[in-house]
Amino acid sequence: MTRRGVHMAAEMAEQPAVLAAMAARFDAVSASVAAALPGRPAGVAFLARGSSDNAALLGRYAVELATGLPTSLVAPSLLTAYGREPQGFGDWLVVALSQSGETPEIVDLAGRYRAAGATVVAVTNGAQSPLADAAHVTVALEAGPEVAVPATKTVTAQLLATLAVGAGLGGRVVVPDLARLPDRVAAVLADTGPVERAATLLQDVERMAVVARGLCYPAARETALKLQETTGVMAHAFSTADFRHGPIAVTGPGAPAVLMAGTGPADADTRVLSSELAERGAPVVTVGSAPGDDIGWAAGDGATDCILATVRGQQLAYALCDRLGVDPDSPAGLNKVTRTH
Repeated sequence: MTRRGVHMAAEMAEQPAVLAAMAARFDAVSASVAAALPGRPAGVAFLARGSSDNAALLGRYAVELATGLPTSLVAPSLLTAYGREPQGFGDWLVVALSQSGETPEIVDLAGRYRAAGATVVAVTNGAQSPLADAAHVTVALEAGPEVAVPATKTVTAQLLATLAVGAGLGGRVVVPDLARLPDRVAAVLADTGPVERAATLLQDVERMAVVARGLCYPAARETALKLQETTGVMAHAFSTADFRHGPIAVTGPGAPAVLMAGTGPADADTRVLSSELAERGAPVVTVGSAPGDDIGWAAGDGATDCILATVRGQQLAYALCDRLGVDPDSPAGLNKVTRTH
């Protein structure tokens, strides 16, 4: 019998090596971004879809924390559906992320922002791709071929790459301990017992919330996406603050919550939710760096927490697929490259 999830498992296992290579090029990437800019940009905009959009969110947090510059996520439909051409971007940096570098919408918009005067940086695994051609600077992930439909190694490489881009802007950049990061990811990948136990708890549910705040929030969004696309479970990501504004009502005995929290100033608020959810009878899985968390990792800084939480989310999706008997390499109705326009 053919084993399920062979490609996803193999590509997850490659992440320590991919991240080590990106860490070795971190300063060079930062320098290339700095050299492409005529001066301090007026603002930074991130352009992406899907998993790349979750990596872009970490970039947004990191850049704004580091520099105080206005930072945003582009709404592609404003251009592609509503025809609103970009204006006033002459002094901006636009960071376009696409793992393949082939998504027509992202390539098109990168070109339009460049024509509007922005300095465009492409973050892509497709170093020889249409997106790379549309950019002033290309940050190549160099993650090697990715066969499984759910992106894994390219996502964590993108997370680290956005931090390198942010470092090119100067300021107080949130940068992980680069030298230790690959070993810490390897340790997480080797520690599968807690994930298997959590998958057993979650295997019979049809919906769940994935909740985090601050620098762990991009990991919550990516975890929810991985659960959706691999298992078909209705997993939805919420910021901790937004969750309290109504969505917490969807949780209960048959609707658990996965809480992701590291060691940053926003994470304590997420942990407080455990008691609130217990009052609703909702099962809770804590994923974080505190002693006693159900699925843990060694404490680090905020950006490291996001990368490690993302890997934990990949493991959870993979383990849940195994419980449900589905193949995460080829989710029903999905393709590796999503050709939005």
